[in-house]
Amino acid sequence: MKQIAQYRAILNRVGIVLIVAGVLDLAYMGYCISQSKDYSSSLHIPAVVAGVFLLRGNLCTVSIVRWYSAFISSYLISTIFILLPFSKPAELWVTEFRLDLVGLSVSLLVKTVAIALFVWIYTQLRAAPVVSASVRSGDSVSIPKSAFILGIGLVALIAGIKHFTINGAAGAKAVQIARAQYGENYKYHVTGMRWSNGNVSAQLTAYNEQEIKPAQVEWK
Repeated sequence: MKQIAQYRAILNRVGIVLIVAGVLDLAYMGYCISQSKDYSSSLHIPAVVAGVFLLRGNLCTVSIVRWYSAFISSYLISTIFILLPFSKPAELWVTEFRLDLVGLSVSLLVKTVAIALFVWIYTQLRAAPVVSASVRSGDSVSIPKSAFILGIGLVALIAGIKHFTINGAAGAKAVQIARAQYGENYKYHVTGMRWSNGNVSAQLTAYNEQEIKPAQVEWK
């Protein structure tokens, strides 16, 4: 009975945190939309659903949440150390820091909190009472190596694609068109590119010492 009470207490704790995190993520997404800021997350609804199942003591959900938290933790940590430092020119980082310190700080804070959240969830669901309960129910309790490998590998893949796309001929053409369309008063950094039915669409950041703004160009 004591072990049951212990693992249920952990599941309840994690379940409540997931529900709160899902609601806050939804609110932050609304804020980003209202401020025309980029934000993509699939946390909100799944987090609430998973939280409800954990509150009900569903052990099948434990293995799913544990695997997902391992994947997201490794993905976010790899993003900060592998992708983020090289995602923008140093000059753009400095300009953002000077012109939009609050927005940049909030973005970095959200990433840091997300890492702490998923690491905490993973460690909670690896606690001995939860592992014992999972073993009794016949669920796997092995370390989810595939989740860690996939998280790091996905970041490495994204970094490689961005490097060859942005620094390749298509990236150079996007900057050339943006310079003709938006003027020579800005420097341009390609942030994304999409090919569809023979058309190429590129998203860029245009910036100078006084302003940072989004830009978009298209060509065939």
